[in-house]
Amino acid sequence: MGPPAARPPVGYATISWPREQFADALRTISDLGFAGVQMLGWVRDAYAGDKTSELKHQLQTLKLRPTALSCSKAKLDPARLKDETAQFRDYAAFLKGLGGNHLQITDGGRPEQKYSTDEIKALGAAMNALGKAAQEYGLTLGYHPHFGTLGETREGLGRVLDSTDPRYVKLIADVAHLTLGGADPVEVIQTYHERLVFLHFKDVRKDVAELARQNRDLARHTRYHFCEIGRGVVDFPRIVGTLRRLSQSHWIIVELDGYEPPPGGPAESARVNKEALEKLGLLA
Repeated sequence: MGPPAARPPVGYATISWPREQFADALRTISDLGFAGVQMLGWVRDAYAGDKTSELKHQLQTLKLRPTALSCSKAKLDPARLKDETAQFRDYAAFLKGLGGNHLQITDGGRPEQKYSTDEIKALGAAMNALGKAAQEYGLTLGYHPHFGTLGETREGLGRVLDSTDPRYVKLIADVAHLTLGGADPVEVIQTYHERLVFLHFKDVRKDVAELARQNRDLARHTRYHFCEIGRGVVDFPRIVGTLRRLSQSHWIIVELDGYEPPPGGPAESARVNKEALEKLGLLA
């Protein structure tokens, strides 16, 4: 895999905050020293037109790179595919206007549903088309396997990636979702390191991880799945060690959703996550 990679850039996702606290989220992320930010799809609608330049200026002032944008309205259900290209191009144009890098998609399938070879092939073709569109804007498309979707399991993840072209569809490795779905994040990173575009860091609650081992369907219906880094079951030292042996460094985005906010709210969780990242040697 070549010489060890340099220390990766680390960002934070605004998904941890309620929508009405977006401005506070950006300030907190900047104040804590994170280098970039991932935003949800609604931001495109809220900051369309002339407001895009206002947001770009705000991010520049806060020294935050617009690392990624979630294409939240792109559903990509293998059983009910529809053309998402026009909407996706709107996401791409918005992120390009901000000077960003990566567009995130998930699949809209279900882990317990059996999809035919033709359905998976069509899903792959649809993702390839979006990946080509992203490249037209100078962006990279990343697929995020998500708990509760086709990509929840290692088998499902493999089916999706095998159906897509590595030139157009990359991988966003969320170590918590992978763990909760029964996959080994280290194995996934090692297997798909050439397709890896960035990672999501958060932890899996111990009680939910135990429930998922016994009955994953019940685990899907729990209110809170995740927690701050170092407070759950994810083996972060092993993951970080694997990343350091890669020849290329990749963005790490702390993306804490589906969690029980502490008394100090999302800002307190962000401080806890920063301290954990410092202990892991990922932040100075």
